[in-house]
Amino acid sequence: MDLCVAGLPIRVESADTEFFSRRFAEYQRDDGRAPVLTMRTRRLEHIPIPEGEPVQRIKQVEIVRTADGRLCRYLRGKYADGSPGPVLFAIYYTPDYAEVDIELFAERHHPVFSLTDYEYMYTGASFHNRLAMLGGGVLHSSSIACKGQGIAFSAPSGTGKSTHTGLWKEAFGDAVEIINDDKPAIWFDGDQAMLCGTPWSGKTALNRNLTVPLRAIVFIERGEENIIRRLDTVDSMFHLTTQICRPYYDEALGIKMLDFTERVQANVPVYCLTCNISHEAVMTVFNEIFPKENL
Repeated sequence: MDLCVAGLPIRVESADTEFFSRRFAEYQRDDGRAPVLTMRTRRLEHIPIPEGEPVQRIKQVEIVRTADGRLCRYLRGKYADGSPGPVLFAIYYTPDYAEVDIELFAERHHPVFSLTDYEYMYTGASFHNRLAMLGGGVLHSSSIACKGQGIAFSAPSGTGKSTHTGLWKEAFGDAVEIINDDKPAIWFDGDQAMLCGTPWSGKTALNRNLTVPLRAIVFIERGEENIIRRLDTVDSMFHLTTQICRPYYDEALGIKMLDFTERVQANVPVYCLTCNISHEAVMTVFNEIFPKENL
């Protein structure tokens, strides 16, 4: 399946073709461009233990460098007696994340996540990594387009960012579109940060294949009063680094993400909103970001 996500041509060969055909439908393309990212997923009854030079171990996850120069990140399960179990997943990827092969253990069972959920999470993370390598990033946020401008509302899970963006839809109707409810991409066109929809949107299917200039990033905190303030450089960087997706297993790419974060901070106003999740909170943000304007 050939897709265009955040302006990037990518190719995906899914294991769960029915689910991903629906989820990726709006992003399909037929423009003939060569993909900058190719992801393939397979479900296997047995995943061989990856062979190669050990690179690092992070908790239970092993990373090795294979003979063909790729890296492989994999996890083994455990049997009830504590002995090593089958390989639960193995993700092979080139150092630039342009080619990714995901192997899933077909008999893996989890009380919450299905094999499709794992495929969804691993392909999303692979997209984040490739985007980061090319100079972009993904911000954990619920994002909207209003007046043709993007606003990303970010906060730890459970704070109410999705509820807040829902109130924008209630307040302004069709003048507001939800771009992505969990993981929109940010890409730069010169010094202009662009907010982009992606098909990876967390627990919901709330996402659109839209790209708009990013007008502001707003971090939400719960409070009794509705107060918004613009953050200085230090506070902006602190908040952004907690919510911009970055790989825990690639130090070099992590440093690259810090450079990206600094660029976002330098080009996009970052705010903190203390709010009680109400229509008044919506207007507090609107009046700050769009002063003296009406819809």
